[in-house]
Amino acid sequence: MINRETELEWLTSHLSRAERQLLVVYGRRRVGKTTLVTTALDALEDTSVYYLCDERGATHNARRFAAQCAAALDDITPDVDGFVEAFQYLTARVDGPCVVALDEFSYLVDEDDTIPSVFQTVVDDVLAGTDVSLVLLGSSISMMEEGVLSYESPLYGRRTGQWKLAPLSFADVRAFFPDDDLETQIQLYSVLGGVPAYLEQFDPGLSLLENIEQSILSKGEFLYEEPEFLLRQEFREPTTYMAILEAIAAGAARVTEIANEIGRDASSLSRYLQNLTQLAILEREHPVTDPDGRGLYRLTDDFLRFWFRYVAPNRGTLEQGRTAPVRSAIAETLPTHTSRTFETVCQQAVRTPGFPVSCSRVGRWWYGGEEIDIAGVNRETETLLLGECKWTTEPVGPGVFDKLTALESEVRWQGTDREVRYALFSRGGFTDELQAVVDDRSDASLYGISELATLFESQR
Repeated sequence: MINRETELEWLTSHLSRAERQLLVVYGRRRVGKTTLVTTALDALEDTSVYYLCDERGATHNARRFAAQCAAALDDITPDVDGFVEAFQYLTARVDGPCVVALDEFSYLVDEDDTIPSVFQTVVDDVLAGTDVSLVLLGSSISMMEEGVLSYESPLYGRRTGQWKLAPLSFADVRAFFPDDDLETQIQLYSVLGGVPAYLEQFDPGLSLLENIEQSILSKGEFLYEEPEFLLRQEFREPTTYMAILEAIAAGAARVTEIANEIGRDASSLSRYLQNLTQLAILEREHPVTDPDGRGLYRLTDDFLRFWFRYVAPNRGTLEQGRTAPVRSAIAETLPTHTSRTFETVCQQAVRTPGFPVSCSRVGRWWYGGEEIDIAGVNRETETLLLGECKWTTEPVGPGVFDKLTALESEVRWQGTDREVRYALFSRGGFTDELQAVVDDRSDASLYGISELATLFESQR
């Protein structure tokens, strides 16, 4: 397990408490929930039972769960008809503290809407006065938030903690590819994003394009249809959602742009966009200096952005096994795709301890037709950070810096009573002329690949 130290400490500390726990761990498919919980269970000295639910209904799952409890206790499998009886059996047999983890609990809720009420009885009556703690895991974010965590759920108010597991940051992703340089790691991140199960699919012995062709473009491979599986799990009719995400991956960011791209009325998209945002597949991005202003929609996950840009529009070709033309198209346009990821990586670099400007909020800025890649603010120190990111192989010259400083007056934040700092990030480095300009200023910094690597090393 790479990283997840914070999440693991939270889970083990709760499960080590004297009071029994009801914990909820949820997040999208493949993000590492099972690995996190099973690692925590292995670290405990208490009796534990891990059970993976399926979609065959409450009775079937209760009987299989009871059988697994019996196996863990070296006992005879009991005859039960539901989860109340299964937990009654467990509490009668277990001696001392015990932890039960029910993985994919959202399957049970989806198949039977009475399950939250059943587990209310389990928690309130069966487990009352015992040392049996319960961990509920789920990959359907909407089902877990509505069926377990919401105010309307019978289980509301009974949980002792919850954690929504997010994809890994770039700093964590680097550990999956320790032998690659930072430039290659950024390219890999732009293709795979931060979901651990996706990162495990690439072969370190192959080139980036070879891995893409083998693991993403080839029919039958794990990643070939993964986004479709993700959407089908959450939505019964995923077609419109697929079209929306493909439009956004192609560059549409405003509601009207998305509607025009998919041939729908803009007013009809609100529910779809809200659902995708709730699942953390989309985010509505706002200018850092105007968090309440009009937002732009963007995909939060780089793998989904890559898949909907290159795989979804070419399914007809790929279904025939013709991966070569799609691979060639990717080779030509991958730098453009990666340039957006490079902005994300640089924004994360600004948040590292080694960066000289402390910002409470980091993102982008835009107004009218103007845009700045990196914008950070700190209200306490009244500091505004402005930066540009260039994923080009050519060194960046003073023109980029001149344009950035010229835009400073257009950024409305704190009036003129502020300190402004500048930062340029470049894959190809910087010209001697720009270096000389920045050397004469105390308010500007340059970050090439090696300097970026140093920033991320400071985060360890």
